[in-house]
Amino acid sequence: MGFFFTILYVFFLMVRPQEFVEAIRGWPVLDFMAGASLAGVFLEGGFSAEKFRRSVLNKLVLLFWLAISFSHLANFWFGGALHYFNQFAKVAIVYYLIVLTVDTQRRLRIFLWVVLCMVVILALQSIVQYYTGAGLLGGGHALLEAHIVRTRGVGIFGDPNDLALAIVTWMSFLLPAFHKPFLSRTIFTGLILLLPAVSGVAFTRSRGGILGMAAVFWYYFYKRAGIIAALVALAIMGSIFLALPRMGKIDTKEASARGRMEHWSVGLQLFKNHPLAGVGAGRFTEYHYRTAHNSFILVLAELGIVGAWVWVAMFVAAFREIRLMRRIPRAPPFLDRMLDALGGCLVGWLTTAFFLSQSYKQLSFMVMGVIVATLNVLAGEGYEIKNAWSPKWTFISLLITVGGVIFMHAVLIILWRL
Repeated sequence: MGFFFTILYVFFLMVRPQEFVEAIRGWPVLDFMAGASLAGVFLEGGFSAEKFRRSVLNKLVLLFWLAISFSHLANFWFGGALHYFNQFAKVAIVYYLIVLTVDTQRRLRIFLWVVLCMVVILALQSIVQYYTGAGLLGGGHALLEAHIVRTRGVGIFGDPNDLALAIVTWMSFLLPAFHKPFLSRTIFTGLILLLPAVSGVAFTRSRGGILGMAAVFWYYFYKRAGIIAALVALAIMGSIFLALPRMGKIDTKEASARGRMEHWSVGLQLFKNHPLAGVGAGRFTEYHYRTAHNSFILVLAELGIVGAWVWVAMFVAAFREIRLMRRIPRAPPFLDRMLDALGGCLVGWLTTAFFLSQSYKQLSFMVMGVIVATLNVLAGEGYEIKNAWSPKWTFISLLITVGGVIFMHAVLIILWRL
């Protein structure tokens, strides 16, 4: 029961029929599904202390949730602490539902297939919208910017960049060697679904999304053929992508690029003024007319060094757990390619989210949830992994956070002078 409601919850989260199907428009479907999902997990006895102890990510997601509230408590806004605690609850719930209910190979395979089908639905929305102006069943309408048609979704995917990110994040599971053997006995199902996925991203005309897609393909060729082949493939893809509308206009003096650098600069200044706990989650636009357009800078500005440290630690832990699973002796045949695909998901998300404010949204937490679910699946088959989080990794996460601040300052200085 819990797994069924998890699937249903993710469906309403990604496809969002409550945004465009008139019969249920405006219904608090996600709130209802969250309650039903948790009740289903409780009734079937799905809560397990072992599943929580198995991965440090479970604790880090909880700490990040608390850091969101702390950012408001530190600024003496107690109502904001409660409000944003409740806001992030929808994200935390989907993460923990995946961890708790996706606990067998069969369920893992079903879950990934459902997510991929929803990604393809979003891609088909993009394609139909590009040619007709409206998405499937009225799901969103295309934008016209400087005579360029840009497609978008609805709700949390109502921006073309957000729609592109939703597709790019899971695209690696459609690539031939990552798709087979775990998801299919043949590469052709992945290739058939890959075509609309690539087209869907291209029609959003999202430069960040297209760069993220290029990063996913680069990672794929790197894993399959090594660094030289990956660089050659990247050069070929770059020449193709530059032919797309908006991609050929990338220029540091262009208004869009200058605006984005301005948003980053404001974010770094807010961090400088509120270094410990930031200005508070969701409050960036109270200090600036636009959001940060960079997930790392958004966390720095709104949650300070405390929240940014935990946020970075989550990604460090995710990559580390993928690495630990690779070391399992006599591992199941599906595991290696499964881990490659999950690595591709993180690479695609991080590349695209570098240009977007996605710090608190569901996609990255869904990928992390699948990583922990894979750990639980392996444990259920007798492959227990020791995954102690030592002070060393806490310190490494802090170094990466500080290095990220220095890097973003350096990037801004260089770009402003170009």
